[in-house]
Amino acid sequence: MVQKCLNCGNNDIRVAEVSSTGSYGPDLLPGTGIFRHAKFQVGVCTTCGYTHFFVLSEDIEKVKKSKKFRGKFDLE
Repeated sequence: MVQKCLNCGNNDIRVAEVSSTGSYGPDLLPGTGIFRHAKFQVGVCTTCGYTHFFVLSEDIEKVKKSKKFRGKFDLE
């Protein structure tokens, strides 16, 4: 998790752990589980509101194994 806001440099980042899916929201990390989906650690800057999302370290392997993610970022 970042210690300082990447946007404004503020040091007051508030952190929470959230699920990557919800019953009414999108599946943000598809293919990472049926009963226990991968989770995010979310950091929000208290000055400008910039938000950082990080997959929990214990869930990174789920993302690597998911068939929904490709090996590289393709913008074309």
